[in-house]
Amino acid sequence: MNNEFALSRITLKPIKHRDCSALWAILSEPLVAQYNDYAMPLTRNDVKQLIQDDITGMYEGNTLRLGMYLLNTSTLIGCIGLYDIEEDTAWLGFELSPNYWGNGFMSEVLAFMLTNITAVVAQLGNESNITNLQAKVATENSQSQQLLRRFKFTHVASEHWLYKF
Repeated sequence: MNNEFALSRITLKPIKHRDCSALWAILSEPLVAQYNDYAMPLTRNDVKQLIQDDITGMYEGNTLRLGMYLLNTSTLIGCIGLYDIEEDTAWLGFELSPNYWGNGFMSEVLAFMLTNITAVVAQLGNESNITNLQAKVATENSQSQQLLRRFKFTHVASEHWLYKF
């Protein structure tokens, strides 16, 4: 199973245990943490368990958290993931280190995911035909809301967004 995708400035590949410290730093960053639904403060053990749950979900075919690495480096700058993948629906989640905000990295990655959703899900051995991609975005998170609007997600209710393929 080759779950690595090279984009113009980013390599996407499944998160691994060796990414624990870098992911913990991103998720613990106050500008990121304020919008996540993880219990704070997060410990390194919490992040280890989160990664283990993602790895288990990948093998079960219903979860894929891809680390976003600067191209040709091992520098983790964020993650994007598909969760609760079912017959025609999946949930989208993402986080990006504030050091990289405003540089188009998340737009590049989201464009790839939307264009290649079937191929990405197939890497899990999952034959789902995703026609609905959902996202939960905090009402105060205007940057993420703006990103979703740009990619034609529809604001459905309070924190719920929907993209129809």
